[in-house]
Amino acid sequence: MNWQRQRKKDFTRLRQWWDHGKVQIRLLCQQHTLNVTRYITRSIEALETEIVELEQFCESRGDRGCLEALKIKKTALANLLDTKVQGALVRSRIQDIAEMDTPSTFFFGLERKRGQSRVIHSLLSEEGRELTEPEQIRRRAVDFYSSLFRSEYKENNELFEEYCSGLPQVPEEANGQLDRPLSVPELYAALQSMQSLKAPGIDGLGVDFYKAFWSTVGQDLLDVLNEIIALLPKKGNLQDIKNWRPVFLLCSDYKILSKALATRLREAMEHVIHRVQMYCVPGRSMVDNIHLIRDVLEVSSSLGTQVGLLSLDQEKAFDRVEHSFLWRTMERFGFNAGLIAMIKVLYRDIESVLKFNGGLCAPFRVHRGVRQGCALSGMLYALSLEPLLIKIRENVQGLVLSGFAGNLVLSAYADDVIVFTRDQQDINILNRITDKFSMVSAARVNWGKSEALGVGNWGGGLPVLPGGLTWKRNGLRYLGVYLGCQEMEAKNWDDIVEKVDSKLHKWSWIKPHMSFRGRVLVLNNLVASLLWHRLACLDPPSGLLAQVQSKMVDFFWDRLHWVPQSVLFLPREEGGQGLIHLASRVATLRLQFVQRFLGGPPDLVWRSVASCVLKRVNNLGLDAALWSFVQTDSLHWLLKEPLVCGGRLDVCSSATPGLKEALIRRRMVTLEQLGGAAGPELTDAQAVSSALGVRSIRLIQRSLGLWKQRLSTKEKGLLLLHGRGEAETDPTDDFPELHLHLQKCSLFTNLLLKAEAVKSAAKAVVGPHERGIHLTPIRVLHNKINRQQQSQTWIVQVYSESSSSLTVPHLVGDVVSGGAAHRQCIVSRSAGVFSEREETLLLPPPVRLD
Repeated sequence: MNWQRQRKKDFTRLRQWWDHGKVQIRLLCQQHTLNVTRYITRSIEALETEIVELEQFCESRGDRGCLEALKIKKTALANLLDTKVQGALVRSRIQDIAEMDTPSTFFFGLERKRGQSRVIHSLLSEEGRELTEPEQIRRRAVDFYSSLFRSEYKENNELFEEYCSGLPQVPEEANGQLDRPLSVPELYAALQSMQSLKAPGIDGLGVDFYKAFWSTVGQDLLDVLNEIIALLPKKGNLQDIKNWRPVFLLCSDYKILSKALATRLREAMEHVIHRVQMYCVPGRSMVDNIHLIRDVLEVSSSLGTQVGLLSLDQEKAFDRVEHSFLWRTMERFGFNAGLIAMIKVLYRDIESVLKFNGGLCAPFRVHRGVRQGCALSGMLYALSLEPLLIKIRENVQGLVLSGFAGNLVLSAYADDVIVFTRDQQDINILNRITDKFSMVSAARVNWGKSEALGVGNWGGGLPVLPGGLTWKRNGLRYLGVYLGCQEMEAKNWDDIVEKVDSKLHKWSWIKPHMSFRGRVLVLNNLVASLLWHRLACLDPPSGLLAQVQSKMVDFFWDRLHWVPQSVLFLPREEGGQGLIHLASRVATLRLQFVQRFLGGPPDLVWRSVASCVLKRVNNLGLDAALWSFVQTDSLHWLLKEPLVCGGRLDVCSSATPGLKEALIRRRMVTLEQLGGAAGPELTDAQAVSSALGVRSIRLIQRSLGLWKQRLSTKEKGLLLLHGRGEAETDPTDDFPELHLHLQKCSLFTNLLLKAEAVKSAAKAVVGPHERGIHLTPIRVLHNKINRQQQSQTWIVQVYSESSSSLTVPHLVGDVVSGGAAHRQCIVSRSAGVFSEREETLLLPPPVRLD
C-alpha cells in the first residue's frame, strides 16, 4: 500500500483514492491467481506424466532409489491437489477441509450444484407470459427491483404524530456513547467479530483480506458504500421474480463500518424496544416467542378461553422500510443526531446493480429498504416497526387469563407478528391501525398471506376477518414450528427420519475415506442439528430419538460396534468421540427452560403464562416454588418454600399419616402459610391442628419438630425477624441455588407445560412426589456446560444471567460396562480427519457416585 499512499495527492477525495487502491489490489490478486493457477496446472500435468513413467520404470527395475523418487513425486502432486481444492472449498462454503471432507471431486460437484441453483432460466412477466431470453429476463428483474426500491413515502405529520409521539427514549448515558468518533480498535473489534469466507462485494476484497492486512490498511479505512445485489431463490414458483430474494453483497469495508455502528446501537435497543419484540435485542431469543405461543394455545384450549391469533404477513418487510420515516422515527426515540447521520451515510445516494446469472445488469437507484447482510438492518427494521406494535398494544384488548397480571396483546420476532384478539372489536381496531400505519410508513400487511387461528369456545361465532382471511381451528406454523392440536404438532416430526436418512445417504459414498472425527462432525452438525429448534420447545414422539440415535451410531461404526456405545458420547479428551447423545441434549434443553424461567430476565414475556399453568398443579397455587433448593438467605424465597411435592421441607411419610392430604386440602402448602398458623417459631401446634382439621395434636407436634430440624439456624432467625415485623420480603431476590438429584428423580415428558398439567397432577410439570429432572446416565450432557470434579462427584452447573445457578449432580456410572479391564482400544482409523494413521480410543475406568 505504500506505493498507493504516495498517490494520495493525485486524488481530490479520499474515497476516490481508496476505491482506486482497491481496484489495483483486485487486479493484482487476479493476475497473481491466474499465474498461480497456470503454474499449478502445468505442474500437475508434468507430475502426472513423470509419475506414470516412474511407475513403469519401477515395475521393470525395482530400484529403491526409483521408489523414493516416486514417493516424492506423489507427495508433491498431493500437495498441489490440496492447493487446487481450496478454491472449490471457498466457493462451496466449506470452512475447513480438515474438519469436513477429503480433497475429491465431491467439492467440485458441490460447487457446480450451488452455481446451478442460482441460474434463472425463465421468469414470468407482469402479465404472466414466460420470458426465456436472457435480455428479457434481465430487463424484467431490473424493472421489478427498481419498482420495489422506489419510495412511496408521503409525509403526513398528523398520522406521524399519532404513531410516534411519546415513544420510549434512549437514556442520556447510553446516547452519549452512540456518536463518539470511530477508532481503529473499534473497527478492528468489528472486523474480528465477522465470519470469514463470506462472499465479497463488487470490489472483490473479502473479510479475510482485511484480517490479513489490517496492520497495513486499518488506519486508511474510513467509509465505503459500494454494493451489489445477488439473488437467491425463495420457496415457490421460481418463474415469479417475487420468489427470488435479494441479498445485498456489500463490500467488506462497508460491513466493518456497519458492524461497528451496530455494536453501538445494540446497547440502546433494550431501552426503546418493548419486551414482546425479540429480534435483535440482546438477551432475547426466538425460542421465547415459541414458548409464549405454545403455552397460550395450551392454556386457552384447556380452559376454553376464547382467543384469536392473527399472524400478520408483512409484504416485503425489510425492502419496504422508508428511509425518511426511519430517520424521523429514530429522532423520536431520542437517538443522537450524530449516530443517525452516520447511519444515513450508509443509505445516501445508493445505486445498485443485479448480479444476474453470473453477469451484472444496469444500475438502478435505491430509495428505501434495509439491506440483508448489513449488521444494522435487523435493528433498523425493529425500530421502524415499533410504533405500530406500540399502537397495537395500547388499543387491542388481547388475552386475559384468570389470575394473570395484565393482558397479552402480541408476540413479535422481526416481521413475524402474532396479535391476540378477543372479539370483533379487536379485529376492527387492528385493521384500522395497520391501514393507518401503511399510510404513514408505506409498510403493508398482506392479508392474503396472513393466518388466523381461533382457540377456545366462541359461542357467538368467530369474528369477521379483513382481506378475505379465514379462521383455522387446528393450529398454525410459527417461526418454523407447528403449534396447536396434537395432529398439528405431529407435523414437526413427520419427515425427520426421512431427512436424517437423506443426509446420511449423501455422505455414505465418501464415508470410507472419513475419519471418526469427520463422521462425528457430520452427525453433530448436519444430522442432529435438524432436531434442535423443535426439541427446544416440543417433546418428540416416543421412540423417535432412539431411532435417530441408532442411525447416527450405525453411520459412525458402519454397523460394526468396536466399543460400548456410551464411550462415543464422551469428549475426545476423555477417550470418547464427542458424538451428541440426543436424550442428554433434550435434558439439557429442559434444564435451560427451567433456568430461564427461574433466573431469566424479570420481564420474560412467557413467564406469567407459565406461572398460570404451574399454579394449577395439584391446585397448590405454586409456580417457581415447585422447584426445591437447599438453603437460602432470601426471606422471600424461604417463605415460598413448599411443604409438599418432595422438597426439603416435605416431611410427609408413614410417620406422619394423613398430613399431606390435609396440607393440600386446606391449602397450607408453603412455609409462609404454615408460619401464619404456627407462629414464627413454629410452635403453635393447636392452631395448626385447627387450621388443618387434624385431631391429633401429637401428629402436628411431630411434624413441626421435623420442619424445624430441616431449617438452618439462619433461616429460623429470618422467620423470627419476619414475625416481629423487622424484616421485609424482596420479590426481586434471585432464585436460590437449585439442586436436582438424579438418583431419585424422573423426567416428566410434559415439562413443557402441557395442558394436561392443568387437568392432572400426575402429568404435571413437577409431580407430587418427585420434583427433579432426570438426566440420562451419560457423562456429558453438552460440551458447553462447565464440569468441575469435586472428589469423586461430578457437578454440572448451568449459570443463569443472574447470580443464581442450577447445580446438578452429574451421573457418571460405569460408562464402559465391562470394559474396565481394557484401558484403550486401538482401531485402524485416522487421528485426524483424513489419514490412515491409527486412532486410539481411551476408555476411562468406572467412577463411583457419592
